[in-house]
Amino acid sequence: MKHAHVVTAGPLFLDIISYGLAHAPVPGEEQWVDGGDIMAGGVANQAVACARLGLDVNVLTSFGRDRAGAWVRELLDEENIRFDGSTTVERQAVTIAQSFDGDRAFTTWGDDSAPLPPADMPAPDYFLASVPYIPKAIETVRRWREAGTTVIVDSCWDPSKQWNAANMDPIAQADIFVPNEVECLKYTREDCCFKGAARFLDKVPALIVTLGGKGALVAERGEGTTDGSAPVYTELPAISATALDTTGAGDSFTAGLVRGLAAGASLAEAAVLGQVTAAWTVERPGGSAAAPTERQLLGWADSGELRWAETDVRAVPDPAALVRRLLADQS
Repeated sequence: MKHAHVVTAGPLFLDIISYGLAHAPVPGEEQWVDGGDIMAGGVANQAVACARLGLDVNVLTSFGRDRAGAWVRELLDEENIRFDGSTTVERQAVTIAQSFDGDRAFTTWGDDSAPLPPADMPAPDYFLASVPYIPKAIETVRRWREAGTTVIVDSCWDPSKQWNAANMDPIAQADIFVPNEVECLKYTREDCCFKGAARFLDKVPALIVTLGGKGALVAERGEGTTDGSAPVYTELPAISATALDTTGAGDSFTAGLVRGLAAGASLAEAAVLGQVTAAWTVERPGGSAAAPTERQLLGWADSGELRWAETDVRAVPDPAALVRRLLADQS
């Protein structure tokens, strides 16, 4: 496999993470917890996860001119990630993440901007961005797709909880859309992900609905169709894993997906590699800090511990065998 070139765009944060809280913080209380970490977050979760899987990564983001900005720049530089086209802002955005009850709460301050791609930036093999970013860069995205770039979009959470379906119109500029289960159901007003996925296929050729501990649903337009009819579904069970911290799980999934596609895998096979990458991440604290390398995933595959959570699984590839096939000869 050649080192596929990936451009990922989005806001950058310095993440300060605490995990193991007994309960939500209350005024006046100090909790001593199991541990924590400080790392680059936001778009760095995706960029680092891609770089550790052997992909050539350029990130489009904004770095603070303060000490925190210098720190996250240094952290990304250590991962051999390039910053061509990135800009600077006065202060680095910072997020404090606290994990408890199987989820996270965030406190954030700073600038969440991300620059547009420079006009002379060559088309990458893969472009990764959130749904809201696509309209801002639509001319470049269209040009890149015509040149052969695979565009993958995710991150369409609506903090207002209005779930306006029109906000999903930008996915028409993508090749693959990666919503989670809640996003799929809320935006489509459907009662199951199969129906929701079919609705999204009216706009985008393929999508993967991530279902957390229930696995993933891969949906593709049927052969010879262009209007989302006759969808083809592949249900994938969950990888056996015990989640410690879900920070960066979606970003690791996308990184594994891209790595699989770059190795010539089908969309469903690449989604399995995405699941494996995400499962590794959630078993460890921290987003970008927990992203696995190819060697680590190969070691997991060879350990005998990488398996589906369900015991009676048919018609889907063995995850350990798939990891060895996609990564062993190319790492």
